[in-house]
Amino acid sequence: MGYKLNKDGTSINHLFFMDDLKIFARNENEVDSLVQTVNICCGDIGMEFGISKCAVITMKRGKKVDAKGITLPTGEVMGDPDQNGYKYLGILELDVILNNEMKEKVKTSYFKRLKLLLKSKLNSKNLFLAINSWAVAIVRYGAGVLDWTKDEIKEMDRKTRKQLTLYGAFHQKSNVNRLYIKRKLGGRGLISIEDCIEGETRNVHHYIANSEEELLKFVSDSMNLESEEIEEKEKLQKRLTNQKINELKSMKLHGQFENQTEAIKTDDSWNWLSKGDLKRETESLLMAAQEQALNTNSVKKNIYGLSCTDKCRLCGSATESVTHIISQCTVLAQKEYKRRHDKVCLNIHWALCKKYGFECSEYWYQHVPAAVLENDEVKLLCDFTIQVDRQIDHYRPDIVIFKKTVRSCLIVDVAIPGDQRIDRKEIEKIQHYGDLKLEISRMWNCQTTVVPIIIGALGSIPKKLAEHLEKLEINCQITTFQKSALLGTANILRKVLSV
Repeated sequence: MGYKLNKDGTSINHLFFMDDLKIFARNENEVDSLVQTVNICCGDIGMEFGISKCAVITMKRGKKVDAKGITLPTGEVMGDPDQNGYKYLGILELDVILNNEMKEKVKTSYFKRLKLLLKSKLNSKNLFLAINSWAVAIVRYGAGVLDWTKDEIKEMDRKTRKQLTLYGAFHQKSNVNRLYIKRKLGGRGLISIEDCIEGETRNVHHYIANSEEELLKFVSDSMNLESEEIEEKEKLQKRLTNQKINELKSMKLHGQFENQTEAIKTDDSWNWLSKGDLKRETESLLMAAQEQALNTNSVKKNIYGLSCTDKCRLCGSATESVTHIISQCTVLAQKEYKRRHDKVCLNIHWALCKKYGFECSEYWYQHVPAAVLENDEVKLLCDFTIQVDRQIDHYRPDIVIFKKTVRSCLIVDVAIPGDQRIDRKEIEKIQHYGDLKLEISRMWNCQTTVVPIIIGALGSIPKKLAEHLEKLEINCQITTFQKSALLGTANILRKVLSV
């Protein structure tokens, strides 16, 4: 019901809106009487029949028979629908629901929308959100009504993954379960057709089984639905998610990353998925790298059984795995690893310059760090050799912040190791700069603290990183550092593996 208003805002009459009305009767005379009654009521409130969308179906002994239809006072005739049926609440029907025809329309619309989204320039996160809300919604609408078979559902999911692969949004060797895990839990966040249909069907069954309406109680009894046996939507989603995560962890290769890093990283490790804006190709590459699904020499020899060496194609001294390429190869250390490391340092130095009022560019990636910056409040050293009175091994940290007013000093050093070593690397940095810490405290008469900034090459965040960043007192998000490290890792993988 709506309201029509005068220019001064006062209501002058009521407008009634009605759509998709279905009338049942025992014979043609009763149907004709009901239709005429509805027609009179519609005339009283200024509504008309949309004759092109109206139809009359006559059933005898459970079978559809031809009928002459119903003639309205205006001379218009409601006749039989054609063989393509009619739409009621968006579902094609005739004497029964036209399952096959409706399923074909759903599949056609779904894949049309999917391709339109894949052809767009959306980043990975927004792409999957759009698929869930615009494409999967087509399937969701009729999920509890249409009679889908398991083979049809699985085929739609397979075709979806194929399209994602063709447009670079999913690596062909990547883990299928992970595609359907929520992004905040380390997946891509896509809603599978199988989970969508199962969830919506259970929602309908749960509603019917718990309804107090007499007709729905009859339906519940006829379907043998028991309310306590039907899983609620939230419980179903949680069970399916846990099942996928457990299946992923049980896989020797694909589950290796999660099993090795689960105890040493925080939930922030997945911020690059849940809050990031990486391109779909970059995100799919990094996910495949975490799953050890890239074509390294080790995988070619030990998994695919090819007759080739499993040694690194660059250094030739160690087994070529994803972990070796992104964090352990001596050939890449002085150039590619350093470039990735310097990007994170650049971001920190830029944020410090803004905090302490030093001149800097508008964006951190345009910043050119100076070796020494100083004002009345602070002295800021970047990649600067600290002169000490005795020989020590580590005397050139990435950044040194000497706060003059409070007589304190922070030794900041950045590292991007393999994700399995982020906890050990943090301890190692503190130990390495122990001697320098003592020397600075003695020479500058200040309290000195070592601040290790450690980020895994594939995005893992150690548990104490947030605590260390608080000591810097800079307005910078962990996700920004994480993205810099991940983009550097993706660049290394593309160069080495030509992907």
